[in-house]
Amino acid sequence: MAPTSPDTAEPQAAAQRDARIAVQTDALCLKHMLNVGRQSYILMPSVFFIAYLAVLEGAVMWAAVWFVAWIGRMVYVFRLVGRLRANPDVPPGPALNEVAVANFIAGVVAGGLVPVFFARSNDMVLLIVTFLITTYAGTMMIAASGVLRAGLSYGIPTIGVLIVGWLWHGAALGYGLAGFLALTFSLSVVAIRAQRLALTEVVRVIDDNVTLSKALAHERDRAESASQSKTRFFAAASHDLRQPLHALSINATTLDLVARRSGDGLLKELSQGIGSALNQSRGLLDGLLDISRLDAHAVQTRMAPHDMAALLEAVREEYAALATQRGLALEVDVGVGADAPWALTDADQLLRILGNLVDNAIKFTREGGVVLSAQKAPAGRVLVRVSDTGPGIAVDERERVFEEFYQVGNPSRDRSQGLGLGLAIVKRTAALLDASLQLICEPDCGATFELSLPAAASGVPQPAPAADVSSGTALSVLLVDDEPDVLTSLCRYLRQIGWVVQGVASGDEAEQAVAQGFRADVLVVDFRLRDETGLDVIARLRRQRADLPVVIVTGDTEASRLREFALLRASVLHKPVGGDRLARALVEAVVRTPAQQGSGFAGTTQA
Repeated sequence: MAPTSPDTAEPQAAAQRDARIAVQTDALCLKHMLNVGRQSYILMPSVFFIAYLAVLEGAVMWAAVWFVAWIGRMVYVFRLVGRLRANPDVPPGPALNEVAVANFIAGVVAGGLVPVFFARSNDMVLLIVTFLITTYAGTMMIAASGVLRAGLSYGIPTIGVLIVGWLWHGAALGYGLAGFLALTFSLSVVAIRAQRLALTEVVRVIDDNVTLSKALAHERDRAESASQSKTRFFAAASHDLRQPLHALSINATTLDLVARRSGDGLLKELSQGIGSALNQSRGLLDGLLDISRLDAHAVQTRMAPHDMAALLEAVREEYAALATQRGLALEVDVGVGADAPWALTDADQLLRILGNLVDNAIKFTREGGVVLSAQKAPAGRVLVRVSDTGPGIAVDERERVFEEFYQVGNPSRDRSQGLGLGLAIVKRTAALLDASLQLICEPDCGATFELSLPAAASGVPQPAPAADVSSGTALSVLLVDDEPDVLTSLCRYLRQIGWVVQGVASGDEAEQAVAQGFRADVLVVDFRLRDETGLDVIARLRRQRADLPVVIVTGDTEASRLREFALLRASVLHKPVGGDRLARALVEAVVRTPAQQGSGFAGTTQA
């Protein structure tokens, strides 16, 4: 078969669409006509009255025959309607043809008694009969619902016999009523055509909506498939990239430890350079991980009342050295006494938001400084602001700064300035905390980011501070990792800081080590192992010791995996993990209370 040319494809598509709409319109009309056909019994009083008038005129036999024929016609219609309703797969075209035949039979029956009246009755009776039959015929034609052949098949036998009868009657009354009936019939035909056009237009709109809905669903499925493919690709790439960086981070920490102990200046310089590069790479990966966690709804919040003065002071202390290095002032402005603001929030997530905002403010401010402030606001809210004296943000960029990977003033994509994820993370995290976020900015007058948080009663005790992880606590650690380089690096570093370490490559070897008497303070397990997962290893070892603290180290960043990690009774670290961070996480896992251990993913996932 020859391929369809572009010149003929469009007309063919239009013709197919018109044919499809015609069939759908017929189906809609048929449904309406079948519903009306089941209710034709409501006109039986008119049938009885017409038969009664015929009896009064002396046509008893004609009235009886006509009435029986009417009952037979009604039974036929009921059976036809029942059959068509029971077989919805019958094409609407043939079904409408059957309905038209039934209408013609009904019209012949309805008009069958009219000649008897014209032969026997006076004008008054003729007018009454004409009114009743015309009313019934008009009802049936309107019920034709846009199908002209169905309307004509009933109207012609009924209205036609009345027109012929009045013409035969003659005189002004006869000719006038014949003309009136002809006009009424013509108007009914016009109404049926108008119905058809209106129904066709309705069906056309419905068809357009269905076509559009299918197209949107197809595009949505394509977009979701592309998004899932992208997510799987980035998750796999992230995992494979994190693996070597993880081993390198541990070795870099060990190198730094050895360099400090040796006093070799060149070794210290090399160690610091490697560490700086790794910290930058780790920061970039952690930004991507934070976005993935937030999008996967894998971040659990722990809402509690917090003193804003204490939290803002913690942020100031963290970034004071960086601000001083840049020649900037970093100040905190909060109320005191009765004006001291307290907010209901998650301290860890709020510190993350403020840290991102302060880091950005310091990065883009050349002179002056940055102010952290908090104050009570109406309607039970607390306003927290981070203001700077930088160049501000142009109007056309104020919405875009919250987009992923968008950076103001970094056209060369300098990686030392990050990936442009900071404000995207801030926006998502603010929504997580039920905090509205607003950017207030005037050109050349700096920028202010304002958070509105739910207020809390002051003086409520805060959670106990985290355990001191710098106390030199020596732990016994059971390491499970099937990557020889990573396992060797981890063991080497932890032994360098004076800890007892048993490194194994599988769950079987871990159980064997425990059976041989190794008493671990904490289990460190890689999530992806060759023949099992870290969860399998945890389950096996906790059968022997249910309270064993666990730290999972993983490079997996898939959304489903992040949600799974959020439910674990274990700490989760994402590769690459520096040696110092790993050591702190292990001490935290050991000293944490059982209730805190259940927090899982919420507070210990950052590498």
